[in-house]
Amino acid sequence: MLKKYEKEFIGSNCQFILADSNSVILESTPAFLPIKKGELLTDLHPFFECIPSLVSLPERVHSFYCIHLSIANSKYITDIQIRSIEKGQLVLIQDLTKHYNNYQAVAQARNESIINEELIVLKNVELEERELFKNLFIQNFSHELRNPLMSSIAVTQILSDTDLNTEQRQLVEVLRESNANLKLLLEDILSISMIASGKLELRHNLFNLAKLLELLAFTYRTKATSKGLTFEISVDNRVPEFVEGDRLRLFQVLTNLLDNAINYTEKGTVSLEVMFNQQWANKIHLHFVVSDTGRGIPEDRQGIVFESFSQLTLQDKEKGTGLGLALVKGLLALMESEIALKSAPGKGSVFSFDLGLKVPLSFERSATTQSPSKGTSRNIGKPDRKYKLLLVEDDERIQTLLFKVLMDTDQFYLDIINDGAQVLEQVIQNSYDLILMDINLPNTRGDHLTKIIRDFPFKNIKQLPIIGMTAFAYEDHLKTFKDAGMNKVLTKPFDKEELLSTIFAYL
Repeated sequence: MLKKYEKEFIGSNCQFILADSNSVILESTPAFLPIKKGELLTDLHPFFECIPSLVSLPERVHSFYCIHLSIANSKYITDIQIRSIEKGQLVLIQDLTKHYNNYQAVAQARNESIINEELIVLKNVELEERELFKNLFIQNFSHELRNPLMSSIAVTQILSDTDLNTEQRQLVEVLRESNANLKLLLEDILSISMIASGKLELRHNLFNLAKLLELLAFTYRTKATSKGLTFEISVDNRVPEFVEGDRLRLFQVLTNLLDNAINYTEKGTVSLEVMFNQQWANKIHLHFVVSDTGRGIPEDRQGIVFESFSQLTLQDKEKGTGLGLALVKGLLALMESEIALKSAPGKGSVFSFDLGLKVPLSFERSATTQSPSKGTSRNIGKPDRKYKLLLVEDDERIQTLLFKVLMDTDQFYLDIINDGAQVLEQVIQNSYDLILMDINLPNTRGDHLTKIIRDFPFKNIKQLPIIGMTAFAYEDHLKTFKDAGMNKVLTKPFDKEELLSTIFAYL
């Protein structure tokens, strides 16, 4: 019984051939190769031409694997064994075509899987390198742009304080607006880069939400009126006056949404609505809605508008870079919220989001709502005495502008040096009330000098107020500078008011 199946299944893919020493076929079992007695084995396929040379070898058995044979228009993948016997050569040919094809398919699938995994790894490495390059480019771009932008802002402020005719004052206002737009653009690009690299951290502090909304109402009523629009604001009376959260990032979100609404609305109304959702203990949830009666956004474009450098249209008259909504989306994600959009062409747009904030259970209202420090209000008006400052800045343009701004107040004596190596000598030999120092200096860095000064054994030197100035605006940079001992770090470009108020806060 088994011999029957053995003959059927084994015999069908195994063939035995007996050949003499001259490779003449003496006998062959019937199987898959059409072979006749008396034929030359070497005529069957070029592979068998090796048989005569095997006779002289000492080995009696020779095995060959995965031999491809093409005989009588048929192709086979075989294993072949050749044995030397008394009558000549015994050749065993085993047809393993299906086996090898299956093995090849499995091996190919495995190799493709490995290749795909390696491609994914390479793609991830490429994406990481591209992201690193992008962030480094933005960081360097931001750094290089801040000094000339600060010069432009300072010159504009100095010009605005001089006697100008009407035409000149209009030109100065154009410069002031252009500088403000450039500064906002720079901050938006930097914020998006920091979000993408995971370096943007929220700073939760107590702030006056009512005052923030009043500021927005005043600003956007003015902008809307200049464009012939109406601006409306509605705030639920249950919304608390003071909340705890990141005021700057909330302000960025709302101003970007409102700027977009006004830019894309030709007539009608732009509105901001702040609604009360719920409160649990000291946690409150508010709902913000910014709506307009503008052109609206087609449904197929509503996802694209949240991508960086994307705009609704490409018309030359459109203002903006397409960064605003991308920044809004990124900031809200950090705040554990998301932006929602409802819009239709010709019917306007409605952007909304929910935001969780904390409400202080008790706090000193006077500490939060107090006016600027006593020193600031006293010294800006009529100083009791002049203060001696050390200005450390290597950029001659910034030197000149800061010198002009500070000396115009008539409240300072000023020493200026441009080499960081001279700072310690100056501090030891002279008595200063405050140091205003750039971070990136020749021969050394401002934060390194600050650390050395803080380690001085002399109390009058180690406690000297130091205000840093930098074009590096990443959060981790600023933290490093403050950790070195700087009292405050001003990010370029800064204006005259910010500079003076910061200086007087530490005098």
